[in-house]
Amino acid sequence: MDIKKRIVEIAFEMGFDAVGFSGADELENSNNNFLVWRDKGYAADMNYLLRENPVNAKPKALVTEAKSIISLLVNYYTAASEDPGNDFGRVAAYAVGVDYHKALKKKIREFQSILTKEIGDNFISRGFSDSVPLLEKSFARNSGLGFFGKNTLIINRPLGSYFFIAEIISNLEIAADSETNGTCGKCTRCIDICPTGALDPILEIGKPVLDSRLCISYLTIENKNSILDSLRKKIGYWIFGCDLCQIVCPYNKKIKETSWDEFKPISGVGHWIRLKDVLSIKSEAEFRYKFSGTPLTRPKRRGLLRNACVVAGNRQSEEALPYLIDLSKNEEDPVIREHASWALTEYGMLPVSSF
Repeated sequence: MDIKKRIVEIAFEMGFDAVGFSGADELENSNNNFLVWRDKGYAADMNYLLRENPVNAKPKALVTEAKSIISLLVNYYTAASEDPGNDFGRVAAYAVGVDYHKALKKKIREFQSILTKEIGDNFISRGFSDSVPLLEKSFARNSGLGFFGKNTLIINRPLGSYFFIAEIISNLEIAADSETNGTCGKCTRCIDICPTGALDPILEIGKPVLDSRLCISYLTIENKNSILDSLRKKIGYWIFGCDLCQIVCPYNKKIKETSWDEFKPISGVGHWIRLKDVLSIKSEAEFRYKFSGTPLTRPKRRGLLRNACVVAGNRQSEEALPYLIDLSKNEEDPVIREHASWALTEYGMLPVSSF
């Protein structure tokens, strides 16, 4: 059996959009670049990226017998509907459906099960999708699945950049694919459109990198505390994540929509969410019930209500105003209360201390 050919067949039969292969050797250059990036403080306070001696580029730290990595791509793109107005906040495309961690974990296990049945019990593997601090993009690049764009994402010519990356680290001897040639040329649209200037083109490694401390996706998802005053207006209508650097990318102009129902708006919250429906949530239990199974649980109630306050202030939502007033007076969480008070000043109203 041609195992490489068979794995490709299984991947497409299961609905994956691309598959590539690389060796399981450590990626020393990628790891060094990561450490330089981290030393600059660009990882912000994401503790899983700040660990001592991180896994990052070391597949054999995860699978001792590792010889190859099977990298898999899943297109998650769906076109956003027209802006429904100032009472809504926008959700990044990757989060409009169900939580991809759970969906892909199930698919990866199914993939491994099929391979075990066809190859035998000597097959050793572990599968991941953004569940360990592995440099997935670097391994995907080495697997011939794309090149690093100036938006710091992997760009695949037919798929653009709207895709999830999954990998299976295995003990199989599989010939590695060649890296794909590609370039953004002189295009700087992603750098130019970023409202916060999060794409830093001058790091020592010689290519743009992402300063998480300024990235709207970080600020609205991973950040657990207050958003700096100077950045709040720049968040615009993004209540969860941001797609600006992908929206303007020429490689994303003619991409197809996902075939996975799990990642379509019908399966989750969709591209737009009503601000008052977030601001009215009174408890963590109510929050989890409302957003269970979606990526929006990541920032917890504090984070999502904080974001909704910022977006409401930026958009001057009439529906949101009474909820902001209530939160500024009565909310126990100081971060939510602070952002509600800030939003009221954007309406031209006095801050909470004056009520």
